[in-house]
Amino acid sequence: MPKVAMIVSNSCNPDPRVEKEAIALSKAGYDVTIHAFDREENSELISNKNGINIKRYRVGKTPIGAPSIFTGMKVLNGLRKFRTAVKKELLISAPDFVHCHDADTLSVGLTLRYKTKTTLVFDMHDLAHTWARMASPYSIIRRVVAFVIERRLIRRFKYCDLIITSSGAVSKTSHPGFREWIRKRVKNPYVVVVENRPERMDAIQPLPQHFTIGYAGKIREKTMFETLIQAAENMSKDIPVKLIVAGYGTANDEIEKMLERTSIEVEKTGKFQTNELSEIINRMSVMYAVYPTTRGNILDGALPTKMFDAAIHGRPSIVNSDCLMGDIAKSEKIGITVDSGDISELTSALIEIERKHKIIKLDRDWTGEAKRLVSAYENIGNGS
Repeated sequence: MPKVAMIVSNSCNPDPRVEKEAIALSKAGYDVTIHAFDREENSELISNKNGINIKRYRVGKTPIGAPSIFTGMKVLNGLRKFRTAVKKELLISAPDFVHCHDADTLSVGLTLRYKTKTTLVFDMHDLAHTWARMASPYSIIRRVVAFVIERRLIRRFKYCDLIITSSGAVSKTSHPGFREWIRKRVKNPYVVVVENRPERMDAIQPLPQHFTIGYAGKIREKTMFETLIQAAENMSKDIPVKLIVAGYGTANDEIEKMLERTSIEVEKTGKFQTNELSEIINRMSVMYAVYPTTRGNILDGALPTKMFDAAIHGRPSIVNSDCLMGDIAKSEKIGITVDSGDISELTSALIEIERKHKIIKLDRDWTGEAKRLVSAYENIGNGS
């Protein structure tokens, strides 16, 4: 049974994409262990979930976000210690495959590939360099840091036996995704798209009677909530509106103050577990997923999973226009597109969704993505 070591820089408590991929490979006959970074040091060190072993590492408490340079240095130091600990562990008994989730774990895979000839799989969920610009997109220092991260990643692509990425153009006329971003920067990569789509649901709950705009995810970017609150207030002049904001992140305190000042009804909850997400989405009429484009990842092809999560529950989303995310929303009829920051356009989209009061259907779920992942593994296992 081929051994797979998956490496992820969070505690995997949970990380749905990582877990779904691990389960898909396990069902196909691979022995998968997830090596995770317990930054907050509050998760089980060893656990088993759906037959997948999860080993967590503690190297000192490490921040999750980097809103300041000082915090960023602490994050980098924690990541360095985590990677060192995982390398030490895996060099003792090397796996057949090392599967690195996102760029901040890739150096582990490169070391294993060089020293033990382990097959290297790089799973690019997002564009790592854009995250360096999130807190201050126009900062010169952050732009330089982002450039360095991007160039280093591009140099490393050629050493990857397989690159998995979360998006790719869906037609000849659609906007590009991460697959196309990679192909522009490296010659003849073996890159396979595995979208982070949800697993099939047996039943869909009816829409709430009271029109409810929802957001469920990380609370990181202030401007998107400023636009949302203003559009909801505009709409509420004629239609009763409620806001649900679920999640936590580096901008949490700022967003809570903004929500306290608004005149519309608001329900704000903090961190939630994956098994709580269905109940949160079922209380929504529409999912809000319009992100700032200043740092680049949305325009380069990012596909935020909340659009798919909402659709599997029958809820439409409002998403960014002029990008792959918007192309998919329109072609699969699971959402409406608007320009980021356009309050008037967002207000009109919300009014349109309220008027239609329609449950939507997601035709493509995780099933096909899992098959594509396993097929890619089989190809590199056979020397392709």
